[in-house]
Amino acid sequence: MKKGRERRLFSTLSLFLVFAAWSLILTFPLILHPFDALPLGDEPVGTVPFFNLWTLQWNIDQLIAGYPGYWDAPIFAPNLGTFAFSEIQPLTALLAAPVWLAAQSPALGYNFVVILFLTLNGWFACWLLRDWGVSPLPALLGGLLMQSLPFVAQEMGVLQLIALFGFLWWLFFMGRLLAQPNGRNALAFGLGGPMTFLTCGYYGLFSLIFLPLALLFQLKKKHFTAQVVKYFAAGLFISIILTGPVLWGQYRQLQQYGFTRPEQTIENNSARLSDYRNFLDYNVWYGQTLGMTSPSGQRLFPGLILIILAIIGLVGGGRERIKGYLIVAILFGLLLSLGLRLRIDDIQPYQWIRAFVPGFEQLRSPFRFAAFVQIHLALLAALGLWSLERWASTWAGRGQLIILPFAIAAIIELVALPLPLKPMPPLQTQSDWQSWLSQQPDDPHIVMIPFAAGPGVEHFEQTTLWMLENRTFRGEMVNGYSGFFPPGHARLREELSHFPTSDGLDLLRQWEVDYIVVHHQQLDRKTIEEIENLLPLIYHDSQNAVSVYVLN
Repeated sequence: MKKGRERRLFSTLSLFLVFAAWSLILTFPLILHPFDALPLGDEPVGTVPFFNLWTLQWNIDQLIAGYPGYWDAPIFAPNLGTFAFSEIQPLTALLAAPVWLAAQSPALGYNFVVILFLTLNGWFACWLLRDWGVSPLPALLGGLLMQSLPFVAQEMGVLQLIALFGFLWWLFFMGRLLAQPNGRNALAFGLGGPMTFLTCGYYGLFSLIFLPLALLFQLKKKHFTAQVVKYFAAGLFISIILTGPVLWGQYRQLQQYGFTRPEQTIENNSARLSDYRNFLDYNVWYGQTLGMTSPSGQRLFPGLILIILAIIGLVGGGRERIKGYLIVAILFGLLLSLGLRLRIDDIQPYQWIRAFVPGFEQLRSPFRFAAFVQIHLALLAALGLWSLERWASTWAGRGQLIILPFAIAAIIELVALPLPLKPMPPLQTQSDWQSWLSQQPDDPHIVMIPFAAGPGVEHFEQTTLWMLENRTFRGEMVNGYSGFFPPGHARLREELSHFPTSDGLDLLRQWEVDYIVVHHQQLDRKTIEEIENLLPLIYHDSQNAVSVYVLN
């Protein structure tokens, strides 16, 4: 008995290490720069990775301090509740914290969870397939396919979108709970809530659609018992207890502002069918080997061999209920990813989702449903490999050898390498001007100049770097970057793009600004002279070419 447990533990650990090793390959050359670079993926600039690094930083700093003001991050001052404006990722931060704090390296902590998430994606896909009866090798290969999905490669610069494992966890333990309704499986099923919502709010909301669909296809007459209902209710209660207070807190903060997404914004961030033909330019096969390129737009092509394997999985025998769920989920995810671009006469089905499923009214990017299209395609492709293995074993007796070339070809078609990285620039800490601000009474409201010049993500890279620096000095910034921007921020940004102007200074007074922090190296001489003529200088840091002006 003891030896059996040891063998199972060794097998589980070995499997985890296989997926961890593949994660390191998929993110190459990140392993060479773990302390000084972040994955960029298909992001044009470092704004989003830096912002997610700041999100983890805020979570960890609040954890250490005992959460004295969790929702009131020092951005968009004087507005409150500003941390709720985007993905909060508290569980991700908890996972990053031990490495982050032990090494005193934010980049290493961030990169650790990137590798961990990719590893868990493959690991949970493999165990889910094994629970569905898939033999070991196709299940392992299915896990490798899950790790290599093009959507994840595209979004490698958006930390939360790497975390597919939360949904797979929930799906896996839902099946376990149906097979064995007991307290342990109910607890594990209940943990699916924080695993999804507290790593990626998008995937948590998407799960509210796909999990009931999966349950519907797997329910049998034998499941309609008091015991099954009791343990499912217990699991849902655990999910609500663990995620509800956090999500409710974020909802209450957002309600103060009444944020909504303009329909044009949602349509712009909805997929086109043509996007499903686009691949990443640094895809190993299409981009690097064949020298092909894709037009602009989302890169959602799941891979031709993956699709062929999924079709084989669909026509292969066995697991009819599971395959029914997978094909319906693929089609449903595809249609939902089209968002407001999908019209049937005057009807837009996505509007129904926005109207009736809580949380969807605030979502900006329906194209992200493509992640669930690819998740279910990978699972169906693994069933295809399983079918090929069984057929080949019947014909030739060497099924495992037959399926390896198919899986290797599928993986080669999916892989995008080398992964684009964003070097971490040196951050100013304990500079003279920062020390001076920290000596001021209370927490002054400050604005960093130059302000973001436009609404595009490329205009906010410097802002996110200032957000990262802000932990080392006292001062709440009017600047900020997030999923939502507070009312009036667009007008302020437009006015400050011509700074200094009298209207801009009036707006800063309305925003209760105390000090204007001017970074000389990022401005031309004429602008600096205009600022000097309009505002009283209160402090100058000659070493870093930063001046602090008081707003009179």
